[in-house]
Amino acid sequence: MANEQNLIPFTSNQSREEAKKNGQKGGKKSGETRRQRKAMKEQMELLLSLPFNLQDNNGNDIAEILSGLGINKEDIDNQMAMVISLWKTALGNSGQKIQAVQEIRKIVQDEQSTINEDRVQIINDLPNEEEDNNEN
Repeated sequence: MANEQNLIPFTSNQSREEAKKNGQKGGKKSGETRRQRKAMKEQMELLLSLPFNLQDNNGNDIAEILSGLGINKEDIDNQMAMVISLWKTALGNSGQKIQAVQEIRKIVQDEQSTINEDRVQIINDLPNEEEDNNEN
């Protein structure tokens, strides 16, 4: 737990100008961090969208396995490969099985909650019957 004697307001020993200058520093640093996160997100999206190497380390053709699952070679990118790997882990007998199942559930629920939020927004955008009656 924090020592309450250490909880002194940041601006207590500063003039207004110093506090303003320090606030600007924080804002600039925050913007820099936000730009770095955005760049990293864009880089990750690019990496995930790149084609996946359909040869494993032993030279085996992964395309045969994928076609057995009903997935076309053209549809495989790094993101799809990661999803398949997560799915395989969830079906396996490893100690990470439960974590993989939880991650899959989270991915599916996030998508479902996004769909539900869109429905709620559409419903909220519909005109009320009261508004229709007031217009007439």
